[in-house]
Amino acid sequence: MTDSRQTRTGLMLSCALLALFLAALEQTILGPAMADIVAELGGGPLLPWVATAYLMAATAAAPILGALADIHGRRRVLLSSVGLFIAGSVLGALADTLPVLVAARAVQGAGAGGLFALPFVVITDLVPPQRRAIFAAGISTIYAVASILGPLAGGGLVDALHWSAVFWINLPIGAVVVTGVLIAGPMGGKRHDRRVDLPGAALIVATSFAAVLALDRAAAGDVRDILQALGLAVVAALCFAGFGRRMMRAPDPLVPLSVLTDRTILLVALVLFCCQGANVGLALYLPLYWRTEYGMTATESGLAVLGLLIGVIVGPYLSPRLLLRNPRYRPVMVAGAALATAGAAGLTLAIALGASILVVEFASATLGFGIGILYPVVLLAVQNAARPETAGAAMGILAFMRAIGATLGVSAVGIAAIATGIDGGTGAGWPTWTLFVPGLVMMALCLGACLALPDRALSGYAVKKDAPAAPPAGE
Repeated sequence: MTDSRQTRTGLMLSCALLALFLAALEQTILGPAMADIVAELGGGPLLPWVATAYLMAATAAAPILGALADIHGRRRVLLSSVGLFIAGSVLGALADTLPVLVAARAVQGAGAGGLFALPFVVITDLVPPQRRAIFAAGISTIYAVASILGPLAGGGLVDALHWSAVFWINLPIGAVVVTGVLIAGPMGGKRHDRRVDLPGAALIVATSFAAVLALDRAAAGDVRDILQALGLAVVAALCFAGFGRRMMRAPDPLVPLSVLTDRTILLVALVLFCCQGANVGLALYLPLYWRTEYGMTATESGLAVLGLLIGVIVGPYLSPRLLLRNPRYRPVMVAGAALATAGAAGLTLAIALGASILVVEFASATLGFGIGILYPVVLLAVQNAARPETAGAAMGILAFMRAIGATLGVSAVGIAAIATGIDGGTGAGWPTWTLFVPGLVMMALCLGACLALPDRALSGYAVKKDAPAAPPAGE
């Protein structure tokens, strides 16, 4: 590879990762601004939609934009996604009513769907297989750092300037991404001549909206909301069934059948779904547990959850070392899932037995470390299984499952929080340890999915002499 080509490749990869960081940061940076938004724009039933609209749009857009990247090229769709994100940011900063702000967040989320999915595709195109593990570990770190930095940056911007600053800050970062992508020029990711499946896109959007709404209603906790959630869940299931039927019959399906029927891709997507649900759900509600049960301040409770987050940050850097010794990824995933399941079980048991803070921290760190081991291998396994012409669709499915998993995790743990009464309500008499059962169930399901994976080796990795041989990649 020439120096010029290396420079352009490095620039494109840097821009793709910066775009991912921008979208991940936007999930948490708005939190500290909510009180000021309520004071200026008012609250009411629309207020939760400031967060929900972003998540819903990103969830729906990720598989669509991933598929479009296979058709129209990675660079064009990445630039379009950044453009949508910036447009939503400007609209949000200028919003003078809550409905306008919600609409802005939906536009932002639509762009974020591409920013979540496309960096993984760019890495698949430009990075040799044996180096992808390091990039995958870096992506896990980006998510973890964004989850920590978001509230800090949001609070600082609001205190120093105005709540709209959490939107304006996206413009210079987005401009850097756009400029870098334009300078890097076209590279990698051949276009594939097929039409956009609009009915398929409409069905996946309807599925996403109904699913996110169902989870949002379920988290409210009362009987009426639970009934609404069940109805929306039925709608989501019917729409998803229609989507599957459409993919089987469409001449140019939005997500090719080779992706939807690939055992490795489906099981690995389930693994990511479970990891994200346990990670985000517990990271959000662990501070509430610390404050309620131990009387910690907001700062202390935030520091207390670092055990989980540090595990998630450190774990991804072990996976590449293990895979360089033996490129068979199933044993690594089983080990990570088993460790995370043990951590979730230990956390639940420690709370039930009233163990010390150190024991609870150790268990949560073990859970985070196991999840961290899994995160980069998920990306590598799907990159390994998907064909180049379907890489965008496969990564879009991963981004979709990541978003749905996070939403389900937050909703499930939120329901338990309401039932235990640690949210400040009367509760339903559930013991406090049940707050951690959703995470345990998700990690047990994750372990089952890892055990069911075919025993394949990552292509492009040299097998060490002392490592047993594995079947070639592919289904």
